[in-house]
Amino acid sequence: MVPVKSYAERLQEQLNEIEQKMMELLDASSISHFHNDPDSYVVFIAPTHYWGETDEKQKRLQMEILKVYKPWIEHVRLLFLGATDEVAEQINETDTFVTHWLQKESSWDVPGSIEEAKAVFSRQIQSFVELLQMLESPKQRRIIVVPDTNALVSCPDFANYQRVAGQPDFTLIIMPTVLSELDQLKITARDNGLREKVKSVTTRIKGLRAQGSLIEGVIINKAVTVRMEAREPDFGHTLSWLDSGNNDDKVIASILELQRQEPSAVVILSTGDINLQNKAEMAQIAFVEPPGGRNG
Repeated sequence: MVPVKSYAERLQEQLNEIEQKMMELLDASSISHFHNDPDSYVVFIAPTHYWGETDEKQKRLQMEILKVYKPWIEHVRLLFLGATDEVAEQINETDTFVTHWLQKESSWDVPGSIEEAKAVFSRQIQSFVELLQMLESPKQRRIIVVPDTNALVSCPDFANYQRVAGQPDFTLIIMPTVLSELDQLKITARDNGLREKVKSVTTRIKGLRAQGSLIEGVIINKAVTVRMEAREPDFGHTLSWLDSGNNDDKVIASILELQRQEPSAVVILSTGDINLQNKAEMAQIAFVEPPGGRNG
């Protein structure tokens, strides 16, 4: 059973994780108080409160939080790429606050107690919560399935992907990298059986063109919309670790762009490729094995 969670929902779950870990870090922390010597003629201008010494437990918690927070904030920035200046500033300010508090840097905003610090942190990250909630549109939610090349070769019947979607009505999108790989396999595949399977897929795709525009989407079986994405992914605006020369990374980058366009949609990559599954997991993309066998 596919967990029906959107990109925005998964980021919200991770934010909850980050907040819980941060509460644990704060509980393990201490706050010291600075007082000027009333008998001294020298007055120091400094914050009234500052973080106490960081012990090994706190350092471990800091590392655990950073491991989750760094990729999380990269996804948030990617998701809101092209948003208003006000939203961008809101993200920057909250990110700066979280980073400073996570690293326990001295500043004027350190409160007088740990309980107060916990309340301040929860209040500050509420801006992230509100931004993610703003993207949720349950009434417009839809299931999108993106098969990789091997999935289409093993299961060329588009309607069969309802097993991946978990429901009869869904949208299946074929990415440009997948189309390119199919065209290449028709020529370079040494195995005759493989070439025939590839031809079967491309024949089905060409057959759909007779029914309408695949760029806009063609409906089959009265419930499944098959669409082709013509644009290559923009590697100037994607996750930093993706390589534009790697076809798996191109598929991942294309799905990320799709998720950014429809953050409330449930986007599922259908692949049996272990390496691609690993990359999908790193990129916050849901994946499911392709439907077994061929049907038609």
